Amino acid sequence: MAEVLVVGEEERQLARGAQAGLLQVLVRVSGTREVENSALIASSLRKPEAYYYQYSYESTDKTLQIGNEVVPAQLLRIHFEPSAVAKLLRRAGFPVWASNRPGVLLWLAISDVEGRRILSENEVNEMTKALQDQARLRGLPLLFPLLDLEDSASLSAAEVWGAFLGRIADASARYNPDSILTGRIQKDSNGRWSARWSYQIDQNWHVADSSAFSADEMIRSMIDRLTNELAARYAIDSSRSQVTIRIESVNNLEDYVAVSNYLESLGPVLSSFIVRVDGSEVEFKLNTEGKNEQLIEIIQLDQKMLLLSADEFMDVQYYRWMH
Repeated sequence: MAEVLVVGEEERQLARGAQAGLLQVLVRVSGTREVENSALIASSLRKPEAYYYQYSYESTDKTLQIGNEVVPAQLLRIHFEPSAVAKLLRRAGFPVWASNRPGVLLWLAISDVEGRRILSENEVNEMTKALQDQARLRGLPLLFPLLDLEDSASLSAAEVWGAFLGRIADASARYNPDSILTGRIQKDSNGRWSARWSYQIDQNWHVADSSAFSADEMIRSMIDRLTNELAARYAIDSSRSQVTIRIESVNNLEDYVAVSNYLESLGPVLSSFIVRVDGSEVEFKLNTEGKNEQLIEIIQLDQKMLLLSADEFMDVQYYRWMH
C-alpha cells in the first residue's frame, strides 16, 4: 500500500497520485532508489492502473502548495498487487525484498534547547516524525529502547553521545535486534542539523556523517544509506537454485503442517516438496530465488528454526524446529 497527498478526487489527481504511489512501493519493495533510473520502470509509471486494485480517499488537516495558492490536501491510499509489483521489478532487473525485514534498534542522543538526552519514541518533535516517516517509506522496522530503569543502568546519554559502541551493543542485547543505529544529533544556532552516525550490521560497525537544514533531509540520507545496505544483504535477486533442508524436532502432524506452511511463506521459496520422513526429522526440497546464504539469513530473522549446520555451498541445510 502507498499513501500520497493529493488536492482532489478528479482523474488527473488520481493518475498523478498513483504514479507517485507506485514509485514509492517499488522503492520500498526493491530496497533501492535505483529503480528511479530504470527506463522500464519509467515507462511502467505512465500506466500505474495496471498495478493497483483498490484506492480510497481520506480527509486530512494538511495542505499542499499549488503555484502561489495553498490548498487543503486529501490522503490517497492505493493498494498495489504484490505479484504484479514483484514481476515488474524482476523484469527491470531489481531484487525483491520480502516483508520479514531486519529490525533496527535506535540509540540516538540529541542536543537541543531541551538539553542532551536519549531520544524517546514518545517524544513528539520533527526528529521522531522524520525517523518514523522515512522508515515507513523505505519499509524499515524501527525499535526505540524502553529507556526504563534497566536501560538507564546500562547506558547513559553521555555514552551514546560519545559513541561508546561496546556499551551500546551490551545495552542492546536485551532487545535482540538485527541491526543497531546510534548517533549524536545537534542543532546549531543557525538552525542547521548535524549528526555523527554509527550502525551495526553483522557485528560490524560503520560510521557516517550527515548535515542539513531540516531534520527530514538529514534523517532521509541516513535511513536511505542503512536501508540500501540491508537490502543488498537480504533482498532476493532472480537467480534460481534448489536447496535441501533437513529439519529435526518435527514431532507430530501439527508441527509438520506448521513447518510446511512456514517454508512456503518464505520470500525466496518458489515451491517446496517433501522428500523423506525419518522419525522426527523431515527433509524438504526447495526451489528458491536468490543466494542460499540469503535463505539462511531470512530464516534467522524469524527465529522459528535454529540452524545446526550447512554444507560448503549452503545447498544442504540442517535445522531444528523451534515452535
